[in-house]
Amino acid sequence: MTIDVEIWGVLGVFFMSGLKLFAAPFVSIHMGFSYSQTLVFTAVGGVAGVWFFYHLSHIIIAIYHRYYTNRFKPYLQSISFFKKLFSVHSTKRIFSKRSRRIAIIRSQYGLLGIIVLTPIFLSIPIGTFLAITYYSKHQHLLAYLAASVVCWTFVLTTIGQLIEVAAR
Repeated sequence: MTIDVEIWGVLGVFFMSGLKLFAAPFVSIHMGFSYSQTLVFTAVGGVAGVWFFYHLSHIIIAIYHRYYTNRFKPYLQSISFFKKLFSVHSTKRIFSKRSRRIAIIRSQYGLLGIIVLTPIFLSIPIGTFLAITYYSKHQHLLAYLAASVVCWTFVLTTIGQLIEVAAR
């Protein structure tokens, strides 16, 4: 492998693990990286993804509260065309399959469920956003999310390595 191809491979695994950790160790092992390289690339990429989306979620929520709830929504409520959309008596909420699943996870498992399921079933951006939306008062939320990513990295990399060894 040339150096350019290897750098692009490392960056690809890094960014993939920051977005969807589930596939990153398997792709990394398939690309020919060793067990320890896969652990490092996916763990660092996943933790960097959690850190990035943790801070991005705070920014998005702050912008939402600053502009939408305080300025934009009252303005839209004052326009007759939008009064029906923003009426006090809103219509019944319609849940999608995904939003219902998230509500069940939150109600049954709470913060621990979101932290454990974020890297594997939910994607890192969505899980981090949900954790901040519902549990932003927890002091060590970022550390919990990062620890979950590291634990799942060990599990998924070990499974991927065992599958690779069995396939030889």
